[in-house]
Amino acid sequence: MKKWLIIIIFIFSILIVLKYRFSNYEIKYKIDNYNVITKYKDKRFYFEISDNEYTYNFDIYDSRKFKMTKINKIELIEGDNFKCIYPTIKDKKTYPLCYYNGVYTDYNLIDSDLLVDYKKEKIEEEKPSKDFIYYNNLNKDEYVALWNYKGYIVMNDKEYKNIELFKSDKYDNTLAYIINNTIYMPNNDEEHEFTKLVYLNIETLEKGEIDLKHNIDFDSYIVGNIKNKLYLFDNKYSILYEIDTKKKKVNIIGSNEKGFVKYENGKFDNCSKSLYKVDKIKIENNNSNYTYSNNGMTKIYNDNKNLVLKISNDANNIIKENNMDLYYQYKDNFIKYNPYNGSSKIFYNYELTFNSNNTIFVYNK
Repeated sequence: MKKWLIIIIFIFSILIVLKYRFSNYEIKYKIDNYNVITKYKDKRFYFEISDNEYTYNFDIYDSRKFKMTKINKIELIEGDNFKCIYPTIKDKKTYPLCYYNGVYTDYNLIDSDLLVDYKKEKIEEEKPSKDFIYYNNLNKDEYVALWNYKGYIVMNDKEYKNIELFKSDKYDNTLAYIINNTIYMPNNDEEHEFTKLVYLNIETLEKGEIDLKHNIDFDSYIVGNIKNKLYLFDNKYSILYEIDTKKKKVNIIGSNEKGFVKYENGKFDNCSKSLYKVDKIKIENNNSNYTYSNNGMTKIYNDNKNLVLKISNDANNIIKENNMDLYYQYKDNFIKYNPYNGSSKIFYNYELTFNSNNTIFVYNK
């Protein structure tokens, strides 16, 4: 009997751990005359704070604890043309949330002595005197690669390295594609058609090749990837290839003889060739919690699309989002934004404005 009791207690304990360590939740409460909603789902905390005038929101990525996470205190920071609140949470880093000149605005964009203590000190950068400048603003878990016509400049933490892959320069890099930490691209030393994919792991700097066993025209495009499988459509020969980058095997899954398929809702369905030839369909892997706009650089939390937050004054091209971090290009600068530090330059490249199409790749470990 004792044995069964121990087993039951053990199972019950496991269920409690699973429920309170991993389960999602939503709670509503009041703190300092503010109404607060806290939601937890998939290692993300979303907070919405309302008073009689405004509603503010923010999020944090972290694992939940046994006890539900709540805001402990809310401090008011008020200037002539802005009103901010500063929520604090035990054991979690937060930042001010602001309404400025009639717009929800990142506090890093507001010039006020009242907000100086919350901002990361920025070093004023002189006008670039070199073709390429790396500003040392990446951490150990961030890797950025810049196409430099024969290979890549790979940046990480305080260092950068030039990795040469090809003998001759190639301006166009539209057939390059990154899966996790590895960039795949055609062998640019071949002409008109390529028979190999060259790859570069930007974390380990390992280089290698995948023999495709087929002649593929450079007039092709990357459809996308599903896990480790890369999909490429050859426009000239109307062939859809599936390249298993892990096993280094290649299959033809679409052709005039076999018919064509597209990936939708987690499976492949039959489709017409014109979807590839004319519409150039892509496999989308987008699970973002936000919607961004290059027009004035705004961010909308999908939890509440009525609140539009201005996060930067400048942006051309969003390259990648990783939770709270956003990587984007503005003119000849590549920039990283997050609400803790605002916008920080990663590198300057003198011709980035004229050649930014598929030249920058980001991997977050």
